[in-house]
Amino acid sequence: MKKTFLFCAALIFCGGILSAQDYKAPENDQFRIIGYVPSYKDISKLPDHAIERLDIACYAFASIDSTGMPVVRNEKQLKKFSKRARKLGVDVMLSFNGRHKYYADMVASPKARERFINEIWRVVKKYRLAGVDNDWEYPLGSDGSGENNLVFMKELARRCREGKKQYFLTAAITPGKYIGNATAGIPDELFDYVDWFNVMVYDDYSEREEGRHHSTYDLMLESVGYWIGQRGLPLKKFVVGMPAYGVPSGIMRSGNTRDYAGIIREGGSCMGDVAMISSIRNPQPYPVYYNGIKTIREKTRYAAGNNLGGIMFWEVMGDRHDDLSLIGAACDEAVSCGAKTVPPAKTKHGKRK
Repeated sequence: MKKTFLFCAALIFCGGILSAQDYKAPENDQFRIIGYVPSYKDISKLPDHAIERLDIACYAFASIDSTGMPVVRNEKQLKKFSKRARKLGVDVMLSFNGRHKYYADMVASPKARERFINEIWRVVKKYRLAGVDNDWEYPLGSDGSGENNLVFMKELARRCREGKKQYFLTAAITPGKYIGNATAGIPDELFDYVDWFNVMVYDDYSEREEGRHHSTYDLMLESVGYWIGQRGLPLKKFVVGMPAYGVPSGIMRSGNTRDYAGIIREGGSCMGDVAMISSIRNPQPYPVYYNGIKTIREKTRYAAGNNLGGIMFWEVMGDRHDDLSLIGAACDEAVSCGAKTVPPAKTKHGKRK
């Protein structure tokens, strides 16, 4: 369970100034299991074995305020969780998100970028985190925020890799099914500076169309086809995002979603992809679409078999933490495929398979 993510990156000085190319992300050959843990839930309730299944836990979120500064939600919880996760051999990253306007204004100003990075770095160092994850949804191609975000990420990459200890820099991005503003906001040049992208291959949802599954196997193939096939993203920088929740179709989403654990609790099948549930908003049963163990295993098998960078779950608290666990099934599948996982997949009791 010991992990060392110290990359050998040579820093070349030219007249005392470090060139941008010195901060590009190093290559790696690891297949990672990543899970987001939400700051707005009581993550102390997570059992140890649920954390141990992960290589990296992304603490979500630090949100940007109107002054352009990051504010960590529930910093006391982050402190406790980081300490606990490290003891279990799991790295913790800080994920940041927030309103588009605040981010667009911040990345457009050199001074604001410096202030933001300094504050993020204070948190990273204070709680001994492994790096940072940019979950801004989304920098755009139309308003200049995508290009400004590139400058910001280059500066953040410099901070991540300027010392002896190397820190991860990642970003969450759209699956790329709909080519437009959000995809244009991720320029190809950014690929060099990010260790990997958590590709959110879910939430392909419609209020107007019934029977539409928000996170299919085919959506994953479309996403791979766009980012890797068309855009040239390296295989190991594509991490397949998977949902631990279900979404309806043809009705309002708000108030009608359910996490995976809740779906199973209400009679849904752990091997299925659709279940009938009800809510306060809709007391009459309606279908909710999710990924069961069968689909999770199939997606993991594809990711491992095609040398992708790993898999990611939003979010860990929505999973079951017993032998019906989606993350547990994914870990077992990755091991059976021969993927290089750190740490090895574990059973619900935390014992190695």
